[in-house]
Amino acid sequence: MSAWLLLLAWVWPLLLVWPASGVRFRQDWGTAASALGPRPSALPWVALGPLPALAAALLVPVGTELPLPWLFLGTHLALDATAQVYLAFTALVWLAAGVYAALGERGGPPEAPTARSGRFDVLFLLSMAGNFWLIVGADLFSFYAGFAMMGIAAYGLVVHDGSPSALWAGKVYLVMALLGEVALFAGLVMLASETGTTRPGTGEVTALSNATIALLLLGLGVKAGLVPLHLWLPLAHPAAPVPASAVLSGTMIKVALLGWLRFLPVGELALPGWGHWLALAGLGTMTLALPVGLVQRDPKVILAYSSIAKMGLMMTVLGLVLVEPALAPVGVAGIVFYAAQHGLAKGGLFLGVGLRKHAGPAGSMTQALILGVLVFLALALAGAPFTSGAAAKYDLKPVLDAAEWTWIGAVIAVTAVGTVLLMARFVWVSWRLQPHAEPDWLWPVAAWGLLAALVALFPFAIAFGKPEAWLSNGLPVGIGVGIAAAVALIAALQPKLFAPFVGLIPAGDLLALVMPLLRAVKAMGEVFLEDLGRVWGRLKGIARDAFERVFGTPAGDVERELRQWPVAGALWVGISALLLLLLLGAQAPGGS
Repeated sequence: MSAWLLLLAWVWPLLLVWPASGVRFRQDWGTAASALGPRPSALPWVALGPLPALAAALLVPVGTELPLPWLFLGTHLALDATAQVYLAFTALVWLAAGVYAALGERGGPPEAPTARSGRFDVLFLLSMAGNFWLIVGADLFSFYAGFAMMGIAAYGLVVHDGSPSALWAGKVYLVMALLGEVALFAGLVMLASETGTTRPGTGEVTALSNATIALLLLGLGVKAGLVPLHLWLPLAHPAAPVPASAVLSGTMIKVALLGWLRFLPVGELALPGWGHWLALAGLGTMTLALPVGLVQRDPKVILAYSSIAKMGLMMTVLGLVLVEPALAPVGVAGIVFYAAQHGLAKGGLFLGVGLRKHAGPAGSMTQALILGVLVFLALALAGAPFTSGAAAKYDLKPVLDAAEWTWIGAVIAVTAVGTVLLMARFVWVSWRLQPHAEPDWLWPVAAWGLLAALVALFPFAIAFGKPEAWLSNGLPVGIGVGIAAAVALIAALQPKLFAPFVGLIPAGDLLALVMPLLRAVKAMGEVFLEDLGRVWGRLKGIARDAFERVFGTPAGDVERELRQWPVAGALWVGISALLLLLLLGAQAPGGS
């Protein structure tokens, strides 16, 4: 019976969409009494949505399968070790974010959409259902259907407040998300054609075509934030409400890694060309995201660039595993646990930003506690010794040490220093936030505290009995802390020294550079079309004048002239004579 929890994990949030929407029918079975609006239903449905998924992660044995041939094109649900870890941390982040959304953000005027509007609840649950579906789905249709449901519903979360910046972020997100989904769909269709099955990993191992691999990397690379496909991410995170940002960064972008682990022949075939390309792309993603994040003002934008950098690290490790399949057992386990640690820590950081703004007045004990936990989560994300980040990164060390590029260790160390500086920047900006106290934040703070506690206990789960894992990454973190302290001291003595660098690169970086070029191309295109229209009008005028001179009638009267008997009769005789000559030529000797 526990296998049915795999179905309930993603169907349950769908079932909650109706009561969460606040729509009710009158007794006369008439139209809906209320539509999706700013006022939610009384019960915290969004907080209840992740419970079956969490139960499935804890209670369903690894290796359980649930075939459902009657569902859609034939659905097959399963829970392997990777899916179990993914389902567990994903459900925990959705649970904490759901509690925050249901019991935290309740303020605001009735006409302003808050994170507790019926529309938000519906889109939140739809995204949640899609996220869980693609994790437990063991067939291509389930993964794509869940991926599309999650991605499209998340657009509504990004544009939720309706501000110009949110609408712009939503436009960029939607365009890139749809492009990614089209590429992913084409890649999955080609994958099914080449492997002969819709269940990856069950058929014979076959070499995939370069086109299939390219489409899979492109389609999932948009969601992963692979540079230069990352443009939506630093725009969408600050635009979305805090609980939506937490799941966008904590869970949704991680599904790209899950898809690559499932669909690429990881550990089965060597792909040195594609592996080197993905590793280099991951290194490039890290080296771009960290310095751009350092000059941002918004703490949510800083966290967005941190997510891009961490995804770059995991892509680098995956690329190295594709080069050397023998590294797959340790590499896949390291990537999965690192994704789990990053998801929990990043979800806690995003929710902490919201609590910093609303939970308690400035200078209160609650605010001091929140800031202290944010510092701890930032250290964990940076991989400080005795934190979950150090333990998770230690599991990636064998793959990095085995790389044929001897210089990759130095690059990773430099990026580790950059991560510490980025987290120091985040703590500084968060400390300077001005809280606006609102009542009844007990449950959101409690759920957030549970997430932080899991981050604290994480090293004991994955590195028990390995004290060297807890001490790893100490040198880069120490260097980063020293540089951050020196910068803070200089900034205190010379406050205007670093001011010109803050905001130097706007969120969206490359998009901000490309937009002027696109506007120039658009303006040139409009001028060209205008000139083309003038030329076309002039040519039509010349043709009309020539017609009138030859036939002695206005060009607009052509049809009337053709209907007159002298013209029509002449045309009929001419065509008949031509047909007669063609017929005689065909019947003559030697004719065809």
